[in-house]
Amino acid sequence: MVIDFISKEKTLYLVILLMLFSLAGFIYPDIARSEQGGVPEHIMLSWTADPLTTQTIAWNSVTAVGQDKLQYLPAASFDGSFNDAFEATALKTELYDGYFHYESTLSGLSPAAKYIYRVGGEGAWSEHASFSTANSGNKFSFVYMGDVQEGFENWGEMVQHAYDNNPGLRFALLGGDLVSSGYSSDEWQQFFTAASPVFRKIPLLPATGNHDDRPLFWGSFALPQNGPEGFTEKFYSFDYGNCHIAVLDSNLMGASAWYYDTLKSWLQNDLASSNQQWKFIVFHYPPYPVVEDGHAENIKENWVPLFEQTGVDLVFVGHQHVYMRSKPLRDNQVQADGEGIVYIMGNAGSKFYPAGESLDYIAKELDYVSSYQLINIDGDKLSMIARNADGQVIDSYMLGDEPDDDAQYFIAPVSDENYQTASSADGVATMTVKTGIAGMKYFKVKLTALRPHTGLETVVFTHLRNGIQLGLNAAQADFDLVNAAQAGFKVEPGDIIKAYVLDDLSNSQGFNPIVLQL
Repeated sequence: MVIDFISKEKTLYLVILLMLFSLAGFIYPDIARSEQGGVPEHIMLSWTADPLTTQTIAWNSVTAVGQDKLQYLPAASFDGSFNDAFEATALKTELYDGYFHYESTLSGLSPAAKYIYRVGGEGAWSEHASFSTANSGNKFSFVYMGDVQEGFENWGEMVQHAYDNNPGLRFALLGGDLVSSGYSSDEWQQFFTAASPVFRKIPLLPATGNHDDRPLFWGSFALPQNGPEGFTEKFYSFDYGNCHIAVLDSNLMGASAWYYDTLKSWLQNDLASSNQQWKFIVFHYPPYPVVEDGHAENIKENWVPLFEQTGVDLVFVGHQHVYMRSKPLRDNQVQADGEGIVYIMGNAGSKFYPAGESLDYIAKELDYVSSYQLINIDGDKLSMIARNADGQVIDSYMLGDEPDDDAQYFIAPVSDENYQTASSADGVATMTVKTGIAGMKYFKVKLTALRPHTGLETVVFTHLRNGIQLGLNAAQADFDLVNAAQAGFKVEPGDIIKAYVLDDLSNSQGFNPIVLQL
């Protein structure tokens, strides 16, 4: 009887323990995931070496063992299985108690190649994703975003929109203040949850701001190690195509300190020794602010002359939570296009400040708007298109030689419940009819004039099914004044409507229309 009583007591004790562990899975989800092994999360791409032949991949996990593997293979060889994949081992560090960060850099990759990969370990692999190495060409796009700090879910949706609608996008830059409290693991969790769906596909290279210059920032990102001794990752640079990009920690660019000459000497050498067509700098505090603060004058006095001496074209900043584009500036004076540096102030999150006074160096200023800036590179031509969270163009700017007739308008499909939107690498607006949609439907595009075209322009819509053109519609207007066009077609699911901007459309013998979109 005594033995039977003890057995019942043990049974009751075990049942209570199981109930507590089950309850813990609801109250503390990470505990339950850790007991089950979990899966890697917050997968992010970056570069720590040459983008042509390397790729750095980082991820996080609540699991300390068995999640340090990375498997990859060329996309052309991927049949759904990783049995023949290459495998690499990641370096593990502990971000904070019970939460771990993994990094692995792949080298010896082929330029201009697409790879499929997954991370983790046996029984706990991530879903597979893809990345592409850089090519040696000089036609591509990247995106810049200023402060995130608040509204992570909305920011993630904007990032996804930018990625989906810009197929030439190759990487992203962030100008600091990714979170509001750099010590908050919860905010970093929200940031990476919003970021990872896109940045597991294209690299993200951030600068640090005043809010996020904390150990969790430096422990969470894998960044190039080519900065000055003692300040690697805080100052770094990399090349992509014909662009050279330097990313700086502006928290170190304030009042003179013992390391000041070290930082300036490194940057001077880094910029002066680059022969790239375009040179860009990214950091947080603006030297040309919309509202005066305690940082601008020192950066303007001690750093801007160095930028000007070494041929910098654009400087990307943040901090003041408005969108601003400066006029070209040199020697603290407004210059003609191409004769000075243009400063772009971004704000990507949901924290806003009002615009400042109308300063003579400001070309465009917008407050209370979340936005991203798309930089399109085409050899010696550069265009910047700023869009708000709804995808509407709020500003544009061009640099370089006078564009050919094929680079004057930016055309974008308008979102609609009947079709999916996209834009091809050559600027064609594409709308694909969704499953279950049929009948007479209308398709709309918006146009932004980057460089005006004299007279009328024509927007042509083509209707394709299974690769065969079924119809064509055209709208003619002065699209320097009119910013939208639409056409109707009788469609079936899967049909594709494409839109182009032409100078004219005619059946006249010997007439060849010129495509005007970027």
